[in-house]
Amino acid sequence: MKIEYKSVFIGTLILSLLSSSVMAKPIAATLTIGKNKQDFPGYVTKADDNNIYISQFENGVNAAGYSLASVSEISWREPDDWKAAMDLWNSNNFKEGSVAFQKAMEDYRGIANSKHPIMKDNIGAQAVFYYMECLRRTGQFNSMMEPYVRVQKVNLGSKWQDQIRLFQGWAHLAGKKWNPLRLMMEAYEIKEDDIQGVGDYTIAPNELPLKNGINVHHMAQIFFLRAKSTDELANGLDEELQSIEISDETMEERNELAGKIGVMRSQALTDYNRSTTINYGQDRGLALRSMMSSLYLIKKLPSFSENFTMQKEAHGMAKLLSGLSPTVFPSDLNDLLEEPVDPNQGK
Repeated sequence: MKIEYKSVFIGTLILSLLSSSVMAKPIAATLTIGKNKQDFPGYVTKADDNNIYISQFENGVNAAGYSLASVSEISWREPDDWKAAMDLWNSNNFKEGSVAFQKAMEDYRGIANSKHPIMKDNIGAQAVFYYMECLRRTGQFNSMMEPYVRVQKVNLGSKWQDQIRLFQGWAHLAGKKWNPLRLMMEAYEIKEDDIQGVGDYTIAPNELPLKNGINVHHMAQIFFLRAKSTDELANGLDEELQSIEISDETMEERNELAGKIGVMRSQALTDYNRSTTINYGQDRGLALRSMMSSLYLIKKLPSFSENFTMQKEAHGMAKLLSGLSPTVFPSDLNDLLEEPVDPNQGK
């Protein structure tokens, strides 16, 4: 019996330790509670839509629940690990930042989903957002799928929502869902019928503008996502074109398809260039990614091999990209680093 009791005790102890290891990390805070607005310091362990749980101990044990309706103010003490994560963010160290915010997302998950107004923009909710932003800025798009589900549930205010909506576009990109991505980007465009000049050569078909009021940070992402979806959809049409048998009977079909592909690739190239220039310095990774995508697209254009001006532009962009980030410059673009030769030189 003693042996059995000891085994049960050890098992209970292990379960207790495991439970404490996954418990959300307490955050020091002072709550102002009641009609008398009495300050109540402690350690917040979790919160739901109606209650907040406070411990008098730093490790969060014996937490008691208090109605959020009775709380008029919460003064949070910013944890050191959160300060360190924000320092990484502010210094554009998104690679290490993704690790730090992922940990914060788990540590402070206990308060992230409370929908009570006083819990808005708490660090548990912010951690999910910044984790996703670090993943986006370092090109870890496939890893954004799981936290994207989370970020829609956490209590973040209106200033975060435009970027949260754009996270869906990056999730589409990760899943290679080009049609849904293109449809999503159309919501940001001014309708062609509302643009003066389209069709009379005042505005070219590849220069469809975005709606007013979008800040440049989001605009750069929209241009890139729109370019990527257009580029990939054009590739699909190109495969369709290559599969059509060449004959007099198919000439009209092939010409129509080729023309559509040409317009789409022109639109994509314009948007890649916009994304490169409009926000460079604020989102360097996006600018470099846009430049690289432009180079791949330029090489696919049928007129590239004969167009010296286009070759010079591609060479200049390749040199710039290689100089800015030589470690990410792809080897299959090395031919663009060689200076093109003017076919008219010496004539």
